[in-house]
Amino acid sequence: MGKLRMLHNLSVLVTRPAETSEALASALRLVNALPVVAPMIEIMEIGHKSIGVIKNDFDCVVFVSKNAVRFGLPVVRESSISLKGKTIFAIGPRTAQALVDAGIKHPITPDKIYNSEGLLDSSAFKEVISDKKRVLVFRATKGRELLASTLRETGCKVDYCECYIRRISEERIGPQLTRAGISTPDVILVTSGAILSAILRKIKEERLLGLYDAQTLVLGERLAGKVQEGGFTKPSLVVDQLTNSAIIACLATWMKRRN
Repeated sequence: MGKLRMLHNLSVLVTRPAETSEALASALRLVNALPVVAPMIEIMEIGHKSIGVIKNDFDCVVFVSKNAVRFGLPVVRESSISLKGKTIFAIGPRTAQALVDAGIKHPITPDKIYNSEGLLDSSAFKEVISDKKRVLVFRATKGRELLASTLRETGCKVDYCECYIRRISEERIGPQLTRAGISTPDVILVTSGAILSAILRKIKEERLLGLYDAQTLVLGERLAGKVQEGGFTKPSLVVDQLTNSAIIACLATWMKRRN
């Protein structure tokens, strides 16, 4: 009941892709918040035939998101590569659960912070670096280069399987806010760099300059810095993982402090 009171009528702009935004919106409604769903990016499969040949000469595999699992495992099944006997890393708990649901046992996640920095700093992954292992990374096109560049600097060999595309959606923020009777949401969720870029573009295109004064909730300190650089005026709320429970707990703590 405490959370119900603390999140009462809190308006939250949910900007994640459609595949995940509705589940979060439902969870927010259960604690009496007011979610406004406006997916900022679309996720599209590339297709096995467009990916090209992937060599089966790697020691370990990294899946950087649930979508990397969703679109990467069909590539594995349709190609000559095998995950049997390989060490499997997942960028976070949701990605790990997607792997487990697909029948891949015991994926390894970072110790605490669920992003590339957290993975590189995790105890298990440091063995990959020290042993100069060969790594295959399942990811989107035009993803961050930090993981691969850091590994290559230490002598590891890194290959990509880029199995999906993220592109800015045609969704407009303004009409969704108007439909909900909201001019500026209390909180805007910014859960990736791609989503931040899309939000900033929509703000300019739709002339929604008031959104710069909204509270933001982001994944990780790195993204918090990017949000500030983008022009948002308030320090971001930061979560280390993108579970619905972590997001709601962060909002509840913030509301309690604010009240």
